[in-house]
Amino acid sequence: MKKSPVRWSDLPPELCLLIGKRLETYIDVLRFRSVCKSWRASLPRFDGISPLSPLQFPSPTKARRGYLASGHTLLHRRIIYCFSPLHHHQTSNSSSSRLFTKDKSTKLGTIRFVDLFSNLLVVLDDETFRKDVNFLDFRIYEVAKSYALQYTRGGLVSRITKVIMYPDSGLTDLRTRIIVAVYGRGKLGFAKHGDDNWTLIDDDNFHYNDVIVYKGQVYAVDKWGTVFWIDSSMKSVQFSVPSCGFGDQKHLVECGGELYVVDRFLRKPDPDDCIRNNPRIVTDFKVYMLDQDWGRWVDVKNLGNQAIVLGDGSCFSVSTSEIEGFQANCIYFNHKQKGRFSQDCVPAVFDLKERRILEASIHGNATRCGAFQWKL
Repeated sequence: MKKSPVRWSDLPPELCLLIGKRLETYIDVLRFRSVCKSWRASLPRFDGISPLSPLQFPSPTKARRGYLASGHTLLHRRIIYCFSPLHHHQTSNSSSSRLFTKDKSTKLGTIRFVDLFSNLLVVLDDETFRKDVNFLDFRIYEVAKSYALQYTRGGLVSRITKVIMYPDSGLTDLRTRIIVAVYGRGKLGFAKHGDDNWTLIDDDNFHYNDVIVYKGQVYAVDKWGTVFWIDSSMKSVQFSVPSCGFGDQKHLVECGGELYVVDRFLRKPDPDDCIRNNPRIVTDFKVYMLDQDWGRWVDVKNLGNQAIVLGDGSCFSVSTSEIEGFQANCIYFNHKQKGRFSQDCVPAVFDLKERRILEASIHGNATRCGAFQWKL
């Protein structure tokens, strides 16, 4: 006897709930709830950070004069999405997928194209992207997200290297989550919604460089390349030996499902320059991956078809075969240059194979999509 197929809407509610609990991004939850009424009823709305009622946290650093009266700051989030048409010419040699960001200043029903590095608004130069877009014609998925603390009267909180939220899932109550930050000159601390003060995670180490949520856990790295795991009691536990990297700034990046440490090397353009605040320029990068079986660091020479982006507030990797505008086996970052009267941040690219740094140039139709075309 031939069995008739079961409709998606007839799945048991408890099974729908089990599936829904494994969805972490806004896009995935939105897709799940849009299948049918029963699926929509089985899962609550994504509990994201609303621009109308952002979460309030204490400031980890001393406020600038005139910016803060209450001692609290507001947490805002920016999400980077991949925007890929469902139907494109198969004969094309490159993907037509691009990146765009969604942040707190975006109005409902609109998207805002932002430079991944400078946070400046990208001006659309094509009439095609000035009109309404049917999002049913595109595949959209989340690539990365970043968080920032802002004073209640405006302006970002200074001296914060990185902010993350944990758990970083839309299916947990916002008011039960915490934020972890690297601030000051390398302190690692956390705060809960409604706290009056920050709590240090490590009282002995004030040399942290970065923090990340990797596979549902919080990890941090210090300037020596030692990776720490933050346990449920919010204490740091050494996870690895030092990476023996002699660089000046460490970054944590998830690449190909593995946790990488990217070591940034800096120096002053003029060795005789005694001015403390003059920026140092990037001269080199080293990439390491931890071999957990042997407890040793492996020097990564080739990223394959991946590219690493060291952006403003977030570090992530992209597949160059899926997203247009990036070169494989390269690292993208902000290259600080001191002008005559100011400091400029210029997007730059480091070729891991050739061991060279070149300024990234924007060309073609990249500006219309908020993503760079990187020319080597």
